[in-house]
Amino acid sequence: MLKTENLLSGMVLGAVMMLVGSSCVQAQSDSENSRSMQVNMQAHANVSELMYGRASSLVHNLPLFTFTLEGAGSDNIGSTFFFADMEVGNANVPDNKMLAGVYAEFSREWNFWSHSKASALSIHTEWDAGVGYGGDSWGSTACGFEFKTALLGGLSYVWSSHAWWVQLQMLARYEVRDYDGIGGQGWQLTLAWSYTPVRWFTLAGYMDMWQNPIAAKGKHGMQSVSSLHVACEPYVWFHITDYLWAGSRLRFTWNNYQHVLPDGSYGYDKKAYIAPTIALRWNMN
Repeated sequence: MLKTENLLSGMVLGAVMMLVGSSCVQAQSDSENSRSMQVNMQAHANVSELMYGRASSLVHNLPLFTFTLEGAGSDNIGSTFFFADMEVGNANVPDNKMLAGVYAEFSREWNFWSHSKASALSIHTEWDAGVGYGGDSWGSTACGFEFKTALLGGLSYVWSSHAWWVQLQMLARYEVRDYDGIGGQGWQLTLAWSYTPVRWFTLAGYMDMWQNPIAAKGKHGMQSVSSLHVACEPYVWFHITDYLWAGSRLRFTWNNYQHVLPDGSYGYDKKAYIAPTIALRWNMN
């Protein structure tokens, strides 16, 4: 089970990271006031083990803690969004408190016609990649792995009002072939949103639906197959102050985690999960 002291220590560590990071960004923003980039840091404690137990595909794949650096901003020819997730520990290796993986996404909206009637339509480009580590603190079962490196491009459309912001992305997806030769073309649909009806509350998040060749057999023999994956992550934030928020990330997924299957192979388990966290967020500017 997830120990209380691990939960508290992880949240304290995240708070310290956020405070250190905020001081660095604040110093930069004071000297470069022309930038409109909004940056935040988040600390998430995963509590999925309490719901599914250590043997599930979900808990096998998720870290104990995730620390996120996120930024979004706009300029004269579009907007930029990025995040980097730093994953620490795993419930199946309780003595390992090491950095278990880093995953990053960087996207850019290109809009050279912002003053026209088609200003809500943009060209979307995106890069996703990451690396990870699994094992017993560099022991005999240590192994490295990579998240799929993906290049995406297409169109996006934005609806917005005083409280709402909604974006739909229609993208072509290409996964760079990994060391097992798995990769290729696919597609992705993304819906992103942010809703702040009152000053003290924000509901934000995204939903991805994509198809791509994947590894169906894993270490028991690689085989390319086509499969559909779904991931939806609503974020619920309560504004304690303008800078400090508290809340949760509720991750809903289907066919998104790999594990040993009933036939002994290693692949996606075609199951639906919900993975909640307890979270803090520090807005740096």
